[in-house]
Amino acid sequence: MPQPYRSPLLSSLSWLDHAFLPAGERPPEESIYNHQRHSPNVVLDTEALPVKSQQADGLIGTGTRPVAVYTADCLPILIADTRHKQVAAVHAGLNGALGGVLINTLRRLCERGATPDSLMMAIGPAICPCCYELGDERIAGIQQENPHDLAGLIAFSTVQPVNRDAVRAQAKGTTGGVWFDLPLLAKRMAMREGVPEAQIELSEICTYCMAEAQASYRRNSHFDHGYQQRFSWIRRQD
Repeated sequence: MPQPYRSPLLSSLSWLDHAFLPAGERPPEESIYNHQRHSPNVVLDTEALPVKSQQADGLIGTGTRPVAVYTADCLPILIADTRHKQVAAVHAGLNGALGGVLINTLRRLCERGATPDSLMMAIGPAICPCCYELGDERIAGIQQENPHDLAGLIAFSTVQPVNRDAVRAQAKGTTGGVWFDLPLLAKRMAMREGVPEAQIELSEICTYCMAEAQASYRRNSHFDHGYQQRFSWIRRQD
């Protein structure tokens, strides 16, 4: 039975609880989450009820109910503000990240009293550069459009990285494109917003070749193995 992944960084904070759940497991019953559409929108938990009533991909928790996101290969990002004990959950695929959902969440936390150096951020299991191929035209488009001045932050390789921790076959290249590092892009975005590097943690668990079966939307598109949503949640404890 796959076990939840818990961030060592966030686990060091005694006032919160969190988990990056395996595919198919449900979050705590009282969790709040949004109708996700790869948008840049961020809302407070008080604005997000009933559950899935808002189209938003960033959710800030102001109370003690868990805030959650669901993913397949996209980034699940959990954030804690040690200054005011706020928490946040972010769903960031490539489109959402480029659209600014993480940037908007970090800035809204700071508008509510956090400071960049009071933020701690964990990026959970997601597709990693060992298995995330993008066509050259997609990279060219990102660099030309340069949303939120991110062109200098994107990371990719023309050579597929070897993941020595893979438990199943890595993705095979089909476009002759590049291998894109989405977790590193998110880390660089947070650092540009002022979050200290030591307070940003990457799980480095690839949903395609390392996580439990049915964890990856992209793997399912290649092999038709099926996939299930992976919930990640965080909350301030009483």
